[in-house]
Amino acid sequence: MKKTKLLLIDDERPLLQNLKQILEFEDFEVVTAGNGIEGLSQYEKESPDLVICDIMMPEMDGYGFIKNLRIKGYTSTPFIFLTAKSDYDDLREGMNFGADDYLVKPVKSSQLLEAINVRLQRKREVNQKLETQLSQIENGFKLITDQEFFASVYDIIGYLHLLKSKHHQLDEESLQEYFGYMERSSNRLLNLLRKVKNWHEQEKLLSENTQNRTVATAISDVLEKIAKDISKNYSREDDLLCNAIEDASLYVNAEFLETLFSELIDNAFKFSQKASPVIVSTAIKDANYVVTISDCSKTTKSESLINYKAFQKTGKRSDNDTGLGLGLAIVELLVKSINGKLSFANNSPNGVIVTVEIPIPIDEEPSLKDVSS
Repeated sequence: MKKTKLLLIDDERPLLQNLKQILEFEDFEVVTAGNGIEGLSQYEKESPDLVICDIMMPEMDGYGFIKNLRIKGYTSTPFIFLTAKSDYDDLREGMNFGADDYLVKPVKSSQLLEAINVRLQRKREVNQKLETQLSQIENGFKLITDQEFFASVYDIIGYLHLLKSKHHQLDEESLQEYFGYMERSSNRLLNLLRKVKNWHEQEKLLSENTQNRTVATAISDVLEKIAKDISKNYSREDDLLCNAIEDASLYVNAEFLETLFSELIDNAFKFSQKASPVIVSTAIKDANYVVTISDCSKTTKSESLINYKAFQKTGKRSDNDTGLGLGLAIVELLVKSINGKLSFANNSPNGVIVTVEIPIPIDEEPSLKDVSS
């Protein structure tokens, strides 16, 4: 069985070796580093399951190490600070940087082992929950291909047969009507295939415990382009309202963001009526980039989205509704993978407000004013 790998970072060599021996005795594989710079190199080389890090170190201290670690996109690895500092301000600062626990030197081996086991168990529980969700989605793929995929293919084939057998009897208006049916069926099929592809890619990333590491992406331009393109697809350019598009650099690639927000904005147009507004607004609040998408649909409530399960249909399917809830499943998975938050609320008097909160990297210092609560 593969051993659990720990990365231990401390500039005190005797303490480092002592802790290494204790942890190896407990059957852990232990990789060591003498400061934050060495720690970053070891982390990327070894991919540890948990990090234990001192704070006061030369060249790069513990805060600098975890800051750089999070900026690079490594956000899921449990992190324990080990330090001689013990006052509340230091404790809070460490936790604000994303540490999971905080132990004060001198630490007993029993305390250290307990903290490690608690964090590893919590990570296993999170992974188990994710595996259950992935299993649910996998079990539904047959349902997609049996019902949705072939329904669209059969529609296209059926219209082609009608055109082939009756084209000489059809006037221009009837021909255009058949072409319209075929185009809609083709778009449904293309949309379904795109969703399956997106889901498969994200499922693979998470099942392999792979983080999406990339350069920073300026989000406002991506959002505005997505919103305008989708409103044009629905011939509802005048219904789109982009309010105060604030900007921030996020360490998430542009394709990832396009997938996430295309699903949500498309839903807003799909389930709302023409001549009713779809509003896309953004703000920066509590170190999060907040995107809000609201519509005035008379048929959709937030409760139905909160309780929506992938591959389960409720009520009548609209002509554009493909994927058996796979779109929302993709959105939820994407948001979780970047440690974000997804929420739904009812709009007044009708419609739904969808909010996505994405953490801004620690070193990002936007020139925008923080929004008050």
